[in-house]
Amino acid sequence: MTRRRLVMGVAFAAGCASRSGGPVAASAPVTPAATAPSPPAPGDQPAARRFDAVRYGPSALRYLVHRRVHIEQALGGQTQVQDLGVRVYVAATISGPADSVGYPATFTVDSMVADSGAPLPPPIADNVSRARRLIFSGRLVARGEFVKAMPSDSALAQSLVQLLANFRDFLPRIPSDGLKPGVAWTDTLESTQKGSSSEISRRAILRSAAAAWEDHAGARSLRLEASSTYQVAGAGQNAGQPFDLSGSGSATAVSFIAADGRYLGGESRDSTTLTVRLTVQGVAIPVTQVTHTTVAVLP
Repeated sequence: MTRRRLVMGVAFAAGCASRSGGPVAASAPVTPAATAPSPPAPGDQPAARRFDAVRYGPSALRYLVHRRVHIEQALGGQTQVQDLGVRVYVAATISGPADSVGYPATFTVDSMVADSGAPLPPPIADNVSRARRLIFSGRLVARGEFVKAMPSDSALAQSLVQLLANFRDFLPRIPSDGLKPGVAWTDTLESTQKGSSSEISRRAILRSAAAAWEDHAGARSLRLEASSTYQVAGAGQNAGQPFDLSGSGSATAVSFIAADGRYLGGESRDSTTLTVRLTVQGVAIPVTQVTHTTVAVLP
């Protein structure tokens, strides 16, 4: 494998990992609020109070997650560019009633497909081709984290952790007592994501605000706006070559959550500046990466 392909693969994995994934410890919202009772099922909400606060609840939806990555690296006095992309088709089911941890939930990967003309690095492409019907079962807690996830194929899930992150943060983070128009809060997030041959850690400051009610995907929804800054570091092996990396970045995201607690998708942009060090060669390579992700509900 050429040095160029090695670094592109490392950068792609790090960029995908930088969005979410791994064990997360989050601060409470800076706006204090009383603890709310367990959210009712969508159909049980009185009409007069239906839009008071949005909480996640039972639903069954299919999503298309489209991630595009633009990578630029300086190597040998030249700037090399690569564009990568992948579409992930996901079925998400949240069931009631909630238990002491949260709602029973499953995420099923129907398929993963690389964009035409934007091939994935070989190790990642091989795993993507095997991802059909990979199922994650766990609990969805009030703030949106998917916890206690158990994959149907642990080895395959481990190989795809950079792309799927076990769906830990697939749903946007909200206050534990529900989301209301005008509320704003700050989270401090720390995560460590372990792949089959790498470990990447991330510390982020996430600022979120519920903007206003809008009609989105045919439903009355709250628009959730978020921005973050973060530091990332990691090490591992790619194609048998050891590497380490470090860097920083920033991200913005807009998400939509319906009044009955359904996540209706959104869009995010993430810009990262990395230094990838190939330890055997003694080379440090600067890499700039921009990731654009859209999540849309499918019919």
